[in-house]
Amino acid sequence: MDLLLVASQVLLGTVFAVAAFTKLRSRADLRAFASSLVVVPERLRLPAAAGVAAGEAATAALMVVPRIGLVLGGITLGAFSLVIAVAVRKGVRVSCRCFGPSAAPLGGVHLVRNALLLLVVALGGTALAFPGGPPGAGALAVAIPAGLAGAVVLIAFDDIAGLFLDRTGRV
Repeated sequence: MDLLLVASQVLLGTVFAVAAFTKLRSRADLRAFASSLVVVPERLRLPAAAGVAAGEAATAALMVVPRIGLVLGGITLGAFSLVIAVAVRKGVRVSCRCFGPSAAPLGGVHLVRNALLLLVVALGGTALAFPGGPPGAGALAVAIPAGLAGAVVLIAFDDIAGLFLDRTGRV
């Protein structure tokens, strides 16, 4: 189970670090993300955007303490999913800026991606419940690249899904 925990930590840490970085790399990027938060009152968008990015950065950093990082990751993903579901339900058409600029509007694909990330949180939690010993070098040589590969797929998930969906989001 130690392999599963390490892979989960790497995957989630990478996803949250990339998400935070793409929002915080410049003022323009933070403002662009803030402008996409249309379900938030306009005067609160920039502080909310900064809070989201700081929360993502903290979640990434806290993956080194898996009990805290996994819980924080689960709460954060749950909150993101709720906001996306509300936006979709209200018919709000805003581009996803989860990982920087994107033409893809928020929709079901993003809820699926968050569900997959929540599954990774659950798998990491399961691994915590059934600890093995400290992972050896061979185990780390498998778990770290597996976590990184999973992170790349989930970061690009809406682009990958776009290859199979038409403009309305249907297959």
